[in-house]
Amino acid sequence: MIVGVVGIGLIGGSMAMDLRQRGFASKIIGTDNNPEHLRIAKSAGFIQEEGSLADLASSCDLIIVAIPVDVSPGIVLTLLDQVKDGAVVLDVGSTKEQICLAVANHPRREQFVACHPIAGTENTGPGAAHHKLFDNKVNIICNAKASGRAAVQKVEEVFGALKMETVHMEAREHDRHIAFVSHLSHITSFALGLTVLKIEKDEKSIFNMAGSGFASTVRLAKSSPDMWAPIFSQNAGHVSAALDAYIDQLLLFKETIDEGLSTETYDMISNANQISRILDGIELKNRQKPFAPPLTGKDKLEIAPINTWLPDLQRPLVISGPCSAETEEQVMETCQQLAATGKVDVLRAGIWKPRTRPNNFEGIGTVGLEWLRKAKEATGMKIAVEVANRQHVEEALKYGVDILWIGARTTVNPFSVQEIADVLQGIDVPVLVKNPINADLELWIGALERLSGAGITKLGAIHRGFAKYGETKFRNAPQWQLPIELKRRMPDLPLICDPSHICGNRELLAEISQQAMDLNYTGLMLESHIDPDKAWSDAKQQVTPERLAEIIDGLVLRNGYGGKVEVDDTLQELRSQVDQFDSELFTLLSQRMQVVENIGRYKKENKLTILQASRWNDVLERSFERGEKLGLSRDFIQKYLKAVHQESINHQSAIMNAQ
Repeated sequence: MIVGVVGIGLIGGSMAMDLRQRGFASKIIGTDNNPEHLRIAKSAGFIQEEGSLADLASSCDLIIVAIPVDVSPGIVLTLLDQVKDGAVVLDVGSTKEQICLAVANHPRREQFVACHPIAGTENTGPGAAHHKLFDNKVNIICNAKASGRAAVQKVEEVFGALKMETVHMEAREHDRHIAFVSHLSHITSFALGLTVLKIEKDEKSIFNMAGSGFASTVRLAKSSPDMWAPIFSQNAGHVSAALDAYIDQLLLFKETIDEGLSTETYDMISNANQISRILDGIELKNRQKPFAPPLTGKDKLEIAPINTWLPDLQRPLVISGPCSAETEEQVMETCQQLAATGKVDVLRAGIWKPRTRPNNFEGIGTVGLEWLRKAKEATGMKIAVEVANRQHVEEALKYGVDILWIGARTTVNPFSVQEIADVLQGIDVPVLVKNPINADLELWIGALERLSGAGITKLGAIHRGFAKYGETKFRNAPQWQLPIELKRRMPDLPLICDPSHICGNRELLAEISQQAMDLNYTGLMLESHIDPDKAWSDAKQQVTPERLAEIIDGLVLRNGYGGKVEVDDTLQELRSQVDQFDSELFTLLSQRMQVVENIGRYKKENKLTILQASRWNDVLERSFERGEKLGLSRDFIQKYLKAVHQESINHQSAIMNAQ
């Protein structure tokens, strides 16, 4: 289905995003009176084409009108004049009576459906659009009897794809109810904002003293006047009645407070507490779906292609900067030198540093975000930081951080990840998740799922290695099989390697970076410092910007990035040989297990234990010697035999314990 969207803002953009990603729309054509909105929407992939109203009318099967309510009636009438037979026009404004009256006598009235999806935020424009905005919310269709049955059915399918529940209502009743439950709350927020700005002239005092209650109440005051002034004008009668009732309650509160009637004040507050029944019901309705077993396969998470949030990306994506922001001079000089190499896509710096033991340098804190913002302004590059809690996220976003990442120590704690997911609900920012410290793939996947549940689709994973046991040449063991398995389960997930933390020393960085490229990773996160040996943290694993450029230049990039590789006859023949060998191996293993079961029966009859330690040691030693002659590594042989041995024990145990 070809879908047209008039007005690429929060609502129109979010609808376009989800209808496209969920396969409802084969193509989306957009139009907007702001050329910058169209540019952003095309760059982000919300729309595939831009066109005029006439273009939409002639090409689209469905047209969504998502513009201020004072101009939408005229646009809808224009579209109905030109739209092709069978196509449907719907609007999503929050007042319905006037638009229904405007189109009532149009000869193609049956092709129009008046809708109001109850969803949104105080933010506006295509940059505010985000995935899953409408999930588990309610859509209202007004005056459905005036619309054609086929048109209503198609619109219900649209909102079904957006995972909304649809209810029907008459337009006048809708406008009366919405005046109380939506329009009044916005007026209250605007009025509170005006009151505080007028009376409290000291902005610093407001900032220091205002708590979360003020912030949540006045949040809606950030809403666009272009959108809300027309709404109040169109719904003036119902809004005025709602204000009269509200003012009566305010005056009653004022009277009880002026006269010191504490008992009456208490009773009014107590009666107001009964609203909790409704709020609890809303909260319950808006929660995520009830528990279900985890999904598997590539459709588990909805992941936006990386080129929608990094449009100019060339492989490999390189994120680089100092392990820690130490001074403004150090951050600025490092970032400017990295930018000058032309090899780096995103600048990074550690602002809050989780350390294993106290009394070590734990990061410069929020002041470092200002330095990083200056580096962004000076270089024109995106910036990224690690966050571990709600406060970090809020501070990072306030300073214009473009990409967030969750560190290994945070990934291990589902409570911390959920806290971050909750604060990011409705915010369109890319988030990268480092693997947990220990080799727990499900924990890594769980963190990604929590963020996806908050509506974040710009997701990626960072492989930084796992806690090692014993002495190895790595700071954190790569255990490549785990990120490979993650990529198998989530083929669309961008995978970034962090050689700095895997290696723990600069000598191995080039080797691990190349191995990541050979395994088709999307990119690299490498730490860089203008004077690495004097770094305040992780000095041994950082390199100068000049050396970083040499590492990137030295990489050999092979085919396979961004999709399937074209396979010629030679490669296909070799793969067929491997498949044949695998088939023969499985047949031999099955035959081996049949012999093992006969051994189990013999042991049972002769009352012998399953495990014969001396026999197992002999098998290992002989296999090591034989395997090395055949070019197989000792590590592989040990892992293979351990798996086969365990399967043999399982088969023998089943026989031993059979009745």
